[in-house]
Amino acid sequence: MRKFKEWITGKKEEVEYVLFQPMVDESMLLQKSYRLKNGEVTEVFFATNADLEAIIQIQEACYDGKAPWGRIAVHSELRKRTSFFLISYHVGLPIAFIGVSLRPESVHVTNIATIPAYQKQGLATFLILMAADIGRKLQRVVMTLEVRMSNEGAKRLYRKIGFQDGKIKKNYYHNNGEDALDMRMNLNKMDEYNEYQQIK
Repeated sequence: MRKFKEWITGKKEEVEYVLFQPMVDESMLLQKSYRLKNGEVTEVFFATNADLEAIIQIQEACYDGKAPWGRIAVHSELRKRTSFFLISYHVGLPIAFIGVSLRPESVHVTNIATIPAYQKQGLATFLILMAADIGRKLQRVVMTLEVRMSNEGAKRLYRKIGFQDGKIKKNYYHNNGEDALDMRMNLNKMDEYNEYQQIK
């Protein structure tokens, strides 16, 4: 049927093939909204290919018009069975996301960003703990991430959530050769930090 349609229209139909079903689904989301300090509510979803431009837009708002993870990299991650993104919208505006890679015993945060106008409202913390909860449901025991050594604010936040300092990765960031601090959180102790979540 597809070949017949192509013969009639002269156009080749593009098909998105999925070789393996993703390891996550909507039923794993502990909650699908987050209440901001002003009382307004944001929505939270698993990102799909339809959210690719939104993820790029959030990065550009955070990094002076640049997207450290470009379209090819984001699209590749969105197609993987062993990775996922959570994305948050407020009145249709994409405001934050977290990217996660699923490893044999851990979940690794590949990227996290909140646009400036919505920072310091607990949204990044909320996304981290939502992703950690998903990891625990998938029998992962540790969440890991890297942070720039100069980013004291982020390090304080991660420690407050429950991350502990690990080793220093020398010359980790390609753009300026800055070192990164490896951090990890024991997911079996995550209940101690549920005060940050707005569990309904």
